[in-house]
Amino acid sequence: MKLNNKVVIVTGATSGIGKEIAYQLANKGAHLVLVARRRSLLKELTQDLHERFNVQVLIVVADLSEAKQIERLVVKAKKYFGRIDYLINSAGYGEFKPAVEFSYEEIQEMFKINTFAMMYLSQLVALEMLEQASGQIVFISSISGKLSSHSSSVYSASKSAIIGYADALRLELKKYGIGVTTINPGPVKTPFFTRNDTLQAYYKRIELFALETETVAKRVIEAMVKGKREVNMPFMLKTAAIISPLVPHISDFLNTNLFNFKEESR
Repeated sequence: MKLNNKVVIVTGATSGIGKEIAYQLANKGAHLVLVARRRSLLKELTQDLHERFNVQVLIVVADLSEAKQIERLVVKAKKYFGRIDYLINSAGYGEFKPAVEFSYEEIQEMFKINTFAMMYLSQLVALEMLEQASGQIVFISSISGKLSSHSSSVYSASKSAIIGYADALRLELKKYGIGVTTINPGPVKTPFFTRNDTLQAYYKRIELFALETETVAKRVIEAMVKGKREVNMPFMLKTAAIISPLVPHISDFLNTNLFNFKEESR
C-alpha cells in the first residue's frame, strides 16, 4: 500500500474505529492529523505512535459541531504538512430510542456531528484537493443508513443523509482525480455501546455479529487506497440491505421480529 509519507486526517481519532485506523496508518508510514475533543487522549495516542512508528503527527483539538473549529482544523493541517492526501471522517455517535421521544435539540446535535460536520469538513478538504488534483475522502457511515430498525430513526436518518451526500460528491469530484469512499459497517466492538444502559443491553444481544475494530480499520484503509466506491459489512447485513428495497414487506417483518434488538433491549 502506497501510504508512506502520505498525509491523512482522521477524525474521532481517540477511540473505536478512528483510533485503530490511526495505528494501522502509522504502521504503514503515513503522517497523521488526529482530531478529537480531548487533548489528553490525543497526546497519549500521539506519544505512543511516535515511539512505535516514528511518524509525524499533528494533533488538533476540535469540537466538530462548530464550523469555525472545522475551518481551523483544515488551515492547521495544510499549514503543517503542505497538503492533504486523505480524509477519513470517523467521528460520530448515536442515541437509540423511539422516534417520538427525541427532543429537537437531540436531533440537531446528532445531525451536527454525524452529518453536517462531515459535509463541511469534506467540502473544505475537497477545495484543497482540487488544487493538487488528487486525494481521497472517506465517510464512515453505517449500514443503518441503508437498513433502518426500531429505535434508530434519528441515527439512521443522519447516516442515510451522509451516504446520499457522499454519492453526489463522488460524481462531482471524479473528473478532478479525487475519489470518495463510503464505509457502512454494522455494529462494531467499540465504546459506542457504553453510553447508556440501553446500548449496553443492545450490545449483549448482537455481540456475536459485532465486527472487530481491527477488521473494520483494515477494510477502511484498503478501500481508501484502492479508491473503492463503497463497502458494506458484515455479509449478513449487507445482504439484508440489498434485499430490503426489493422486498420491503419481508424486510419490515424481519426488522420487527428478528432484527429488533434495540426495542427488545429497552
